[in-house]
Amino acid sequence: MNADLEAHDVENRLRAFFMVVLGCLLIILGRLWYLQIVRGEEYARLADGNRMRQLRVLPPRGIIMDRNETVLVRSKSSFTVSLVPGGFPRGSQETMALLSDILQMSQEDLEAAIEKGRGFPYEPVRIMRSVDAATVIAIEENRNRLPGVFIEEEPVREYLFGDLASHLIGYLGIISAEELQEFGTSYRGSDLIGKTGIERTYEQELRGEVGVLTVEVNALSRPIQTVSYVEPVPGHNIILTIDHRLQEVAQRAFEEHILTLKEAPGTQAGAVVALNPKTGEILAMASVPGFAPEALLDTSTRNKYYPQLLQDPRRPLFNRVTQALYGPGSTFKPLTAIAILEEGVFGARQAFNATGVSQYGVRDWVITNRLAPLGNITLKEALGISSNHYFADNGTKVGIDRLSQWMRAFGLGEPTGLKLYPAERAGLVPDREWKSKAFANRPVWDRDWYPADTEQIAIGQGFHQMTILQIAQIYAAIANRGEIYVPQVVKEIRSPEGEVIQSFEPQLARIVEAAPESWEAVIDGLRATVEHSRGTARTVFAGFPTSVAGKTGTWEVAGSIPNGVFAAFAPVEDPEIVVVVVVEQGIGGASGAAPIARAVLDCYFSLQEGSFTP
Repeated sequence: MNADLEAHDVENRLRAFFMVVLGCLLIILGRLWYLQIVRGEEYARLADGNRMRQLRVLPPRGIIMDRNETVLVRSKSSFTVSLVPGGFPRGSQETMALLSDILQMSQEDLEAAIEKGRGFPYEPVRIMRSVDAATVIAIEENRNRLPGVFIEEEPVREYLFGDLASHLIGYLGIISAEELQEFGTSYRGSDLIGKTGIERTYEQELRGEVGVLTVEVNALSRPIQTVSYVEPVPGHNIILTIDHRLQEVAQRAFEEHILTLKEAPGTQAGAVVALNPKTGEILAMASVPGFAPEALLDTSTRNKYYPQLLQDPRRPLFNRVTQALYGPGSTFKPLTAIAILEEGVFGARQAFNATGVSQYGVRDWVITNRLAPLGNITLKEALGISSNHYFADNGTKVGIDRLSQWMRAFGLGEPTGLKLYPAERAGLVPDREWKSKAFANRPVWDRDWYPADTEQIAIGQGFHQMTILQIAQIYAAIANRGEIYVPQVVKEIRSPEGEVIQSFEPQLARIVEAAPESWEAVIDGLRATVEHSRGTARTVFAGFPTSVAGKTGTWEVAGSIPNGVFAAFAPVEDPEIVVVVVVEQGIGGASGAAPIARAVLDCYFSLQEGSFTP
């Protein structure tokens, strides 16, 4: 009886065990069916994803050339240390320390670089570009200890003339989160993008189309064979309007001349712009000091160089041609002269008794220097010798209401239309309404506009502010007898094969309506600046073979050394070039700025006799 019970109990246990085993088998079979049949394709793709990598192949950026097709910027092949985040052991301090040591990067900078690619775990993040042979060898020697890290060839920017036209050309940098949103999905977090200048303005044209390299990788996420390859398309080429020889003279003349100034020599900053008044083409654009764009390309050099630029009191990254707002000093007087003539306030040949002190206290420079007053002068002498008294008294008779309208007629108070990033500043045209708002927190008597304010505006020392490019536009209008063209820095955009994609023709921006005799009277006065026996620029332009119309200017800066300003165009009979120079703390236009303009004009006309292409 007991034996039967024991046998029955064993049978029940075996049956239960069988059911358990059968249940487990059914679960396993069901799981296998689910994984292989229901989600088989998905897991197959994941397996391929672990084995296959699609690597983005960045295209060579387009070439940037000057007007004569001299190459200024191009792309060259270099070695880049790349990392696949999904294959790199993020928590391994040993691996991080090794890679940090090889690249001479802090672990914080390395981690920040890796983080830029976390959203795309199987796409390479470019950690360091343009690495030397020693770094390449070190990476390859430690490949088993650096999973996910490999060397790839990548085109990088090469600036053939160093800091030449650095503000115009611009520089590249790692794309920011905001730029990623702006430029779309073809970019990744470690990509380089144009930050300023032509590099940013024409980013999409210069960039080209990204290629795709599909490779099979091993367990260390290193490529072992190529599966397929879609070639990248190089970016378009940009032909600029500048002449690199004229540009170099402008920069070097500025840098060398400021070393000769008596006040704080070599510490000055400023800008030079030269343009063709008949087309608006900019022939030279120099903001001093400049910077080295190549040093801003990669994290390793940028992290040392960029803080130096930010700490430099002369602000090397600041484009003084389009971003700095200056008082024009006496270079503004030709505009006042047009207003005086056109409003019928005073005739060009009428004699004005310049006693040296205006009705509201403006003084001529001869009085300040304890010299005899200028006496009876016409507009020609007033411009050539630069009489404050003449323009203060007659400008006040024009009045701020009409004078501000003439400023706007010349395009002041709004951008010139130059296409360049960052966008140019608009400047300031002051009037009664502006002062009332600007001084709203002052007593009521400070908000009113007074004749003394108009006197200061008329001689170029008032509230008005403008870019050096806007001053150039004033002189282009005078040279053209009224026509102002939109400034341009690009002549053509071409495909990599040389096909012209876009050609930029001159664009007439506005016409300043004035009588022909008014233009000629002002031009005669500007010629007197360099030709009259007491002309303020006669010494600088002594012996210059081409006729020049110009104006010196000094802008008083509260608590600092005055700025020197000079503006000119030549030849007077058929103007081809306008040059404007501003030297911050340059003391005066004649000594601080005019010699730089002379060097630019010397270069321009010598090139014209040789190989300059108009």
